[in-house]
Amino acid sequence: MTIHPNVGDYIKIDGSYGEGGGQILRTALALSMITGQPVEFYNLRVKRPNPGLQPQHLTAIHAAATISNARVEGAYIGSTELRFEPSEVVGGEFLFDVEDISGQGSAGAVMLVAQTILLPLALKGQSAKITLLGGTHVGWSPGTDYIEFVYLPALRHFGVEARMETLEAGFYPRGGGRVVLHVQPAQLPLKPIEWRERGRIKRVRLVFTMSNLPENILRRGDQAAETLIGLVGLQPEFVHRVLPSRGFGLSATLAVEAEHGYAGFIRLGRRGVAIEQVVEEAWNEFTAWAKTRTAVDYFLADQLVLPALFADGSSAWSTHRATSHLRTLLWLVPQLVKTGVELTQSAEGGYLVRILPGEENINIAANGKPSHIDEEA
Repeated sequence: MTIHPNVGDYIKIDGSYGEGGGQILRTALALSMITGQPVEFYNLRVKRPNPGLQPQHLTAIHAAATISNARVEGAYIGSTELRFEPSEVVGGEFLFDVEDISGQGSAGAVMLVAQTILLPLALKGQSAKITLLGGTHVGWSPGTDYIEFVYLPALRHFGVEARMETLEAGFYPRGGGRVVLHVQPAQLPLKPIEWRERGRIKRVRLVFTMSNLPENILRRGDQAAETLIGLVGLQPEFVHRVLPSRGFGLSATLAVEAEHGYAGFIRLGRRGVAIEQVVEEAWNEFTAWAKTRTAVDYFLADQLVLPALFADGSSAWSTHRATSHLRTLLWLVPQLVKTGVELTQSAEGGYLVRILPGEENINIAANGKPSHIDEEA
């Protein structure tokens, strides 16, 4: 992999491309911190009902700027343009609160902020303890249970170590959750992965997080899961978390570990919906994925792209859906790093993602400046 040579110039990024959401912002911020390349965004979220930057985006920008001592222009509610110029990434103890910026006590997703800064810290050799306040289990992004049992285990295959504790649950719409993320320096160079077929399913967990609801609900959830999962000859493990929260809520995450891959399927409880139905909904998503024999779920498919960029060799993984998030990400990353990206559809209907770093790989900025610039790029 090689980095664009115009160091000191801003890489300009069209925030309206593809799905046109916050993922473009978060991914480009992470790559900017890792490579040291300044970025300039325009048309941020212009196609959304509430255009421009919103509170949780500002928290991600603030978190990125804090750990990288960045110079930032345009970070305000409704802004469609942003400049971000990082310096040296530093570790330590941090507190980031999605809700403070909004002033509304809303359930802004804390995990979207965590994923902006986790890899830059790890790849730049920094240890950090990060406390995040806000939404831990919300409807528009994976909750903390998914991160702990699917995303972080997948990162360990690359050589990235992090762990997480959910101390208070933040359910939509009231939020108020509290999570602590511990990040360790990564083992460089990162190791590539080869997850074309998942192989045997080794472990199935059903993780329930619940607040301010009768605990007999969990026993019913276990029974429903045992019945369904037993149909395919698997014995589930159960994790119960009854956490304090300013609101009430229930989350069910069916987390799968295979020989070559991971997947997670999340359903939130809703008023008037029985726990048995919530479990069945997660099970139906699992079975739709399982019959394709692909290695990862569609969310993890795009989250693997960033670590694969910095691996010592090519990586590949299969997934059952190629989402607009994934396609947007594969458009974005070559603008900040020189690498090959491929997305191909198989005859069986799944998709294969390949990341093909160049000869000069693991080009991680030292003290904010990229190394090994390709003069012919």
